[in-house]
Amino acid sequence: MKKSIFWTILAAVLSLTACHEPEELIPAVANKGINAVTAYATWEGYHSADNTGFVGDIDYQKREITIQVPYNIPVESDVVTKLEDYKKVWVLFNLDDNATLEPALLTMDLTKEYTLTLTDQKKQQSTWTIKAALKKSSACDIESFSIPSLGLSAIIDKAGATASLIYFQGLENVFGEVTISPHATIVPDPSKTAFWCSPDSPKKFTVIAQDGVTKRDWYLQQTEPARFDGGLRPGSGKILWLKKLSALGVPVLDMTTGIAATDNNLIIHTRGENPIVVDTKSGDVVGSVDLGSIKGATSSYYLTSDHKGHLMVNNRVPDDGSILRIYRMRDLNSSPELFIEFPTTDVYGDHISVWGDLYGDATIQAAYCGWTSTGTTSTITWVVKNGELVSPEPTWCQISGVNGWTNGDAIRLGTESNSDFLACGYSMNQLSWVDGTTNAAKNYIHGALSGNEGMKAVDAVEFNGVRYVAATMESFFTWGVAGDMWIFEAKYPETFNGSLEQDTANGIMSYPDITVFNLNNDDGNEISNCYGFYGGRANDGVNSNALQDVKLHVTSDGYFMYAYFMFCNGYAGCIQFDCIAQ
Repeated sequence: MKKSIFWTILAAVLSLTACHEPEELIPAVANKGINAVTAYATWEGYHSADNTGFVGDIDYQKREITIQVPYNIPVESDVVTKLEDYKKVWVLFNLDDNATLEPALLTMDLTKEYTLTLTDQKKQQSTWTIKAALKKSSACDIESFSIPSLGLSAIIDKAGATASLIYFQGLENVFGEVTISPHATIVPDPSKTAFWCSPDSPKKFTVIAQDGVTKRDWYLQQTEPARFDGGLRPGSGKILWLKKLSALGVPVLDMTTGIAATDNNLIIHTRGENPIVVDTKSGDVVGSVDLGSIKGATSSYYLTSDHKGHLMVNNRVPDDGSILRIYRMRDLNSSPELFIEFPTTDVYGDHISVWGDLYGDATIQAAYCGWTSTGTTSTITWVVKNGELVSPEPTWCQISGVNGWTNGDAIRLGTESNSDFLACGYSMNQLSWVDGTTNAAKNYIHGALSGNEGMKAVDAVEFNGVRYVAATMESFFTWGVAGDMWIFEAKYPETFNGSLEQDTANGIMSYPDITVFNLNNDDGNEISNCYGFYGGRANDGVNSNALQDVKLHVTSDGYFMYAYFMFCNGYAGCIQFDCIAQ
């Protein structure tokens, strides 16, 4: 009876499945058994599984794995790595599914060689060896190339292995300065061997890597690289350096008020001192500017620069009397030239901004910077044509549509007295776009974190056909969390809006759509942990006046924009952008 029931059920099952194709059983696909190996250094029993691991080079024919340990750590140093320093590293194997190793190696001594048995998905076994070796760098790039005698700096295209100079005359018997990959060599060495070059005949250089085997031919050419279609190239922003003012040798932090920029340098000004000159690329101090007889705590209160890299210095009134004096300098080696004298009983001099060329066409704008309500939200503007003042008497305006400020800053977006302008100040902490004809605020970006932070510095330029504005906010107290810089597009007043408020509960910042860079976000740190890290939280000195400054500078070739910031109780820094089509 049981047999009859069994066969009846089986027949029913077969009848149900007879019209279906049988499913094909596909075995798991075997790859290479061992797909990747990475070793991570350990300290006091802990390891760090991040991008600092040593990668294993796998030879599948010989069944050998070699952990590649950099010959120098860090790579740019001259210190040769010792495998003896890595007698216990954590090793991570990426194996095929169901593949195993015997013994199950979790840590290893990089001075030793190990024998392992791999059992793959098909249960086939093979014997492998794993060891470590010092590996010299295979990097063979040109990082920078310049010809100091002509003031030329090349634009580097690593993908195309070219260094492009925007210079259309023949180069004869010139020397260059070059930065290449760490421990690499270049043949011929342009710093030791004079070379020739022309628009029709690029000069070839060969960069040989530290390993002595890997090499790459590079060409110094005289051409104009293609530009990105409008504005900066997205993603091109990179921080070149960040340094505390104290580390730069600034003598009195709370007396440091302003910064200026040329193609190759940042100039940091401290009241009563000669400004220091910092190399744009490295952040190293390379000299100073002699202010001569105008140097003083109030007579040379603030320093900035125009779009051509000419310097402008001013005093502060009424601290230095009742006449606002503004000086200009063609370059770092020039003497200050008195340009403007303006009798006034108001408070001016904390910040004065320039749009254009002080020796060509420009506007110079100063915002009222007193701590009282008198003159609140007012600015004065001078117009320069062909290097001369149109009138020694400035155009005065009172901004409407904002709540008022003290210690403000403003910059025109053109070279006319009625050009639209951007303005900010404490304690409304709004960066406002102001109609230059009606003096009414059209729109604004809200930046207040609390009533004790101040958005007090603004600068703007045009880069590759698009206007950009940078602004900073800083704390008045050591317990404040401000100390940040933002860069925005300034295309249209209609889109110039949004908020920079911080969600303190979730540690998240909101950004307007026009934001192209934020210091405390684009440095790779978490907002919730480091907002204001480069200003108030650095706590590198007193900042009772919330002294801060920001500067945008476009290089004379038009391919790079540098953004600088300075918080007098924290850091100064440099961010580079480009518009090179890639």
